[in-house]
Order: sequence, then C-alpha cells, then structure tokens
Amino acid sequence: MASASNMQKLFAGDGKVHSRNSDSIVTVNWNPSNYKKIIKVLDGMIDKTTVRKIIDRSAKRAADAGVTATKREIAADTTLKPAQIAKSAKRYVHGSSLSAAIGLIISDTARPLSDFEFTPKKPTPKTTPIIEIYKGKKAKLSKGAFVQKMPTGHIGIYERDGENALPISQLPGPSVTGLFKANERANTLVQDVIWDTLEKRIEHELDLILSGK
Repeated sequence: MASASNMQKLFAGDGKVHSRNSDSIVTVNWNPSNYKKIIKVLDGMIDKTTVRKIIDRSAKRAADAGVTATKREIAADTTLKPAQIAKSAKRYVHGSSLSAAIGLIISDTARPLSDFEFTPKKPTPKTTPIIEIYKGKKAKLSKGAFVQKMPTGHIGIYERDGENALPISQLPGPSVTGLFKANERANTLVQDVIWDTLEKRIEHELDLILSGK
C-alpha cells in the first residue's frame, strides 16, 4: 500500500516575492505536477476530489503558518506588537489545487508611530517624544511632534498642520511590508515555513485517510 510519506520527496515548487500596488506578496508556488504525482502514487485509493480538498485545506494552513512566522520575525526585531502586525499580514491563496500560489500579502499601509514603543506615554506638550521602532534603537522626533490623547481615548503622536493649534495629524511610521523587506532573513524563513507546513499537512491528512481514520 502507498504511504503519504512517499509524497514529500515528490513535491516540486519554488518561492517568490512580488509587489501589487506596493503591497508585498510572499508565496511558494505549488507545481501542477505534484497533484498528478500524488494521484499516481496513491493509485486510485482515494478519488481526485478528495485529494483536491486535502491540498486546499493544507494550503490554507500553510498560508496561516506563513502569517504567524512573519509576525514572529518582525516582532523579534521591532517594538511593533504581533496584533498590529496581524492587521497588515493576511493569508493569500491564489489559484487551485492544481496550481496555486500559497502565502501571504503584506500591506504597505504605514503604521502610526504610536503603534511602536514611545515615551512619554501621557500627553506632555512641551516634551518631544522619543520613538523606538527597532528594539534598542531610540530616536528623538523632530521639534513640533507631541503626544496627544484624543476624545476616543487613543493616545498618539501628532504634529500641527500649520501655525494654529488645530488641525493636527497623526505621524506615520514604517509599513509592515517595509519592515519585512528590511529583514534580510525573513523572506527565506517565511517561505521555508510555508512550504514545510504544506508538505507536513498534506502528508498528515493523507495518512489519516489511508489509515481509515
């Protein structure tokens, strides 16, 4: 009887990072030949529809693992919280079980500076805030920046749009995709996590079916 452990060495694909409207898309590409090889090795023991469902479910799990790895990598170097990173990194599965790009899309929308570590934490108009984007690297903002609490309760870092007291605008920080691109190890690591998870999930699901569970 065929075993799902025979599958892993047959899988083929490659990794890719590309841009769409300034967002970054990090994927591994599932080669159509993989589907045909799985069918051949299983030799009719399960139908094609079931194999496709297994690949589809595994692809979603692999993409989610890529998002988790991205959050972990960026949070390791920066003071941006995983919950904030999660707002900008979403699962991306494009295509079908025959040929799919599996990974995540990372938004290029700038995160507010207040998403990162800063001092003071309370509104102090006469104190210029100090920001810490990368852990251990603090920088004093330019004169005119200040910490302000809004009516909603949000505390952010602002500057005046002109010489008058109002209006004011919240200062933007780097985007998550910018932080990702600046992390030299992140690209390869995240692709490896996606691919490894994809292989393991497919093998696991096939083993369950073949063992009658």
